Amino acid sequence: MRDLRCTVAALHNLTARPVCSRHSISIPRGHLPSGVAVRITPQTPTSFLHTSPSCQLPRNRARGASAMRRKPYPGRVSLQFKGMELPKPVMDPSKHTKVVTSPEHGLWGFFNKDKAAIPTPEEDHRHGRAWSVEELRHKSWEDLHKLWWVCAKERNIMATQQLERERMKPGYGEAEASSRDRLVRNTQRAIKHALTERYYAWQEALKVADSDPEIDLSGRGPAYNPKPFDNDPTPTTKPSLAEVASEPTGKTVSGSEPQEGSTDTRREL
Repeated sequence: MRDLRCTVAALHNLTARPVCSRHSISIPRGHLPSGVAVRITPQTPTSFLHTSPSCQLPRNRARGASAMRRKPYPGRVSLQFKGMELPKPVMDPSKHTKVVTSPEHGLWGFFNKDKAAIPTPEEDHRHGRAWSVEELRHKSWEDLHKLWWVCAKERNIMATQQLERERMKPGYGEAEASSRDRLVRNTQRAIKHALTERYYAWQEALKVADSDPEIDLSGRGPAYNPKPFDNDPTPTTKPSLAEVASEPTGKTVSGSEPQEGSTDTRREL
């Protein structure tokens, strides 16, 4: 009886476990006692899901949070005030800190001499004409460089005034500022024209220098080596004093005979 009870308990445990195979399990008859019939039916495998009630995760809001950066009380915000005195704005203008700026500050270059945000239309209209290309052809490279940056500074001033004019919307100065800006841009265009002409002339001069044997652009030695012309007279050397003293005194040069009553100065020498 004891063996029968053990066998029946083992069979019940076997039927309670999930079976991963579709084939039936056969038990030899010699291992079963007489009068015991056991029927084992195959079971389909069940998938293991994390959403099943048997595998529920712990409902912890701080799960996975860093121990150093997480809040002491998750989901709560401290609204306590420690009673510190907050700084108060100073409303009295006499107590404001006076800011001293240097008159040589670079940002003053974006304003005119009067340091006004918006000039009057009369001030914008008080200007001359633009430079022409014919006038700039006679200027040096340094003069053209200075004039270009004067125009650039003037355009920066007018751009600053235009932004301030759009912010304040005074309703005047648009036409005068546009006319002044157009003349400055015409001057810059003329400077580019003059420099482009010089660049083309320099390119043509390089082509001529490559075919000239007197010009050496290799950088070794002087760049210009002039050669004497064929019809140039050969330089003659003057006789020295020793050669003049060794000549005979009675010998005179043809066409220069001494006349009567005159003394020959060469004999005295």
